[in-house]
Amino acid sequence: MSVRIKGLDKAISSLKKKGELAQKAIVGILEDVASNIEQDAKNAAPIELFPGGIDVGNLKQIIASHAENNGLTWIIGVRADMNLIENHVYAYAEFGTGLDARQILNGIGYTPEIRESARLFYKNGKGTLKGKPYLFPAYIRRTANLVDEIKKEVADALK
Repeated sequence: MSVRIKGLDKAISSLKKKGELAQKAIVGILEDVASNIEQDAKNAAPIELFPGGIDVGNLKQIIASHAENNGLTWIIGVRADMNLIENHVYAYAEFGTGLDARQILNGIGYTPEIRESARLFYKNGKGTLKGKPYLFPAYIRRTANLVDEIKKEVADALK
């Protein structure tokens, strides 16, 4: 024997639809934020690390983003299809060496994840390469109000 609750199917269908609308709103916000981070990073990417120094002119062309987890996760950064030396050059462009890297490691406003990334390229603090951050400032700027934006978009989608 089964018990049937009147209106249950309609309630379940309505909840599923609201969940889909909420997820669509979240995916839309995350896609916009990822696109803005990518564009800001490309705009800020250096061409060379110091006058007459290391040429990183193709950096702007290899900054990319892609979605995973049905658009709920975004990966933004320098494409990983370069060799290890090239990848290190692009990281040094972001973090610098020596004092610049030390300032990031101790800097206010940098997340633990960013400091951990910088730590990978900090050796002894005696380097002289000045960093020209391009990716993490874009990330910090574009995600500062992300939670509030998501809350607003989800609320609007569920009205």
